Amino acid sequence: MKAEEQMLPGFQMAGFIKDVIYLCLNPSTETGHFKIKESFQEGMNMPQAKLSDPSGRGKAEGFKVIFPMMQHPYTEAEIQAVVDVMRNAEGQTQGKYLEKFEKDFAAFVGAKYAFGVNNCTNALKLAAIFCHIQPGDEVIVPAYTYCASAIPFGDLGAHIVWADINKDTWTIDPDDFERKITPKTKAVVAVHLLGIPCDMKRIVAIARRHGIKVVEDCAQALDCRIDGQHVGTFGDFGCFSFHAAKTMTTLGEGGMFVCSDDQVAHNVPGIRHNGLCAFQGERERYWVPAMSNVDEFLEDRWPQNFCLGEAQCALGSEQLKSVIANNEILIEQDRKIREWLKDVPEITFPGIVEGGRYVVHQYIMHYDGSKYGKNRNDLLDLLTQKYGVRAIVQYYPLYRYPLFQKKGCGAYDCPVLDAWWDNSFSFPWWCGIDDESMRIMCEGLIHAVKDLRG
Repeated sequence: MKAEEQMLPGFQMAGFIKDVIYLCLNPSTETGHFKIKESFQEGMNMPQAKLSDPSGRGKAEGFKVIFPMMQHPYTEAEIQAVVDVMRNAEGQTQGKYLEKFEKDFAAFVGAKYAFGVNNCTNALKLAAIFCHIQPGDEVIVPAYTYCASAIPFGDLGAHIVWADINKDTWTIDPDDFERKITPKTKAVVAVHLLGIPCDMKRIVAIARRHGIKVVEDCAQALDCRIDGQHVGTFGDFGCFSFHAAKTMTTLGEGGMFVCSDDQVAHNVPGIRHNGLCAFQGERERYWVPAMSNVDEFLEDRWPQNFCLGEAQCALGSEQLKSVIANNEILIEQDRKIREWLKDVPEITFPGIVEGGRYVVHQYIMHYDGSKYGKNRNDLLDLLTQKYGVRAIVQYYPLYRYPLFQKKGCGAYDCPVLDAWWDNSFSFPWWCGIDDESMRIMCEGLIHAVKDLRG
C-alpha cells in the first residue's frame, strides 16, 4: 500500500477493510479481482464508480449513489482527543475521561445519571437486569426494529411479545401495546427507530397504569426530542448507541445507559465492572492498586463487564459538540427530499408525533403501487438496474427471523407492519449527504415510479 493510502480517514479505510474481509471469505469470486482504489471509491461514495459488492449479489457496476460504511469522517479535533489519551491517560479505562463523558452526556440529554458501556446492546442488557426480568416474564417489543432491541430480554428468559407499528409514525403503536399487556408483562421497549420519536406520553401513561417498566431504545435517536425533552428520559431507562453507523461514534462501538433512579445508579458501576468495589476497613493492609473487593449488587444477578475505554470516552465528549449541527443538516436535507417528491403520491414518509423532533437517522419511505399492480420489488429493480441508485430494504420484522421462532417467540399479530413492510425501502443516507446525491436519488425515484405507472 502506498504511504498516502495509509493515511486515509476511517470511513475510506472501512471500505477497504470490508473488501479484504469479503475476499478472505470468498477468494474465488469475481469480486476478488478488484483494484485497491475501487474499495476506496466505495468508502468515499464516488459517483459512477465500479464497485465491489460484499452483499454477495455479485459485482455492483454503475451505481451512482450507494450506502457509505460510516456516517462521517473524524475531524482533526476528534483525532487529537484520542491521541491525547494515548499520550497522557494514566490508565486506558475507568478513568477521568469516562467520568467526563458521562457528565457531558447526562447534561446533553437531561438525564440525572449516565453510564458509559461498550455498546447499546449491553445498555439494554443493563435495562433488562434492572427490570428484574425472570424466565417466563413477558416483554413487549415493537416487531419493527433491530434485533438487539429484543435479544437482551430474551437472554434473561423473557418471552417476547411483538407489538404492531402505528401506521403513521412507523414506531410502536400505543394502542396495540396496551392490547397485548397480560399479568405476565414486565416491561415494554419503546424504540425510537430511524430517529422517529415514539408517542412517549401515551406509552408511559399506559405503562404506569399497569405497573410496567418502560425501556427506551434510543440507539438511532440521539438529539431526538418531544416538546424539548430528550428521548430516553421519559421512561425508566434510556439506552444509546455510538456504533459507526450512528450520528456519533466512539471508535466504531460504544453505548450509554441513562436513568433517574438513585438505587439503580448506585448499583450500575458494580454490575458494569465485574462486581468490583472498595474493601471496607483497613485498606492499608493491601497493595491498593492491585486489590479491590468483588461483591453482589443485585441478589438475582451476576455482575458483567460492559466497560467503555478512555479513548472512546474522550472521542465521545468531543463528538457531542457537533451532534445538533449534524442533525440540523440531515433535517434540512429531509425537507428538500420531501419537497422534491411532494407530487409523487405513491411515496409516503413517516409522520411525527406532536412536538417531536425527527433526527432522520436513516431514510426509509413507503411505496404504494397497488393501483398499477406493482410493488416495492418492482421499484427497487428499476432504481438499481436502470437509475443507478442503491436502494435497499431494512429491518426485517423480527418475528420472521429464525432466532426468535426457534426461541418460541414466532407468534405475532401485526397486520399493519406486515402490509407496510412489504412495500418499504431505504435510500442511501449519511451525515453531510450532498444535494447532487439527493438529486440523483429523487430523479431516479420519480422516473421509476412513472415507469411503473405504465
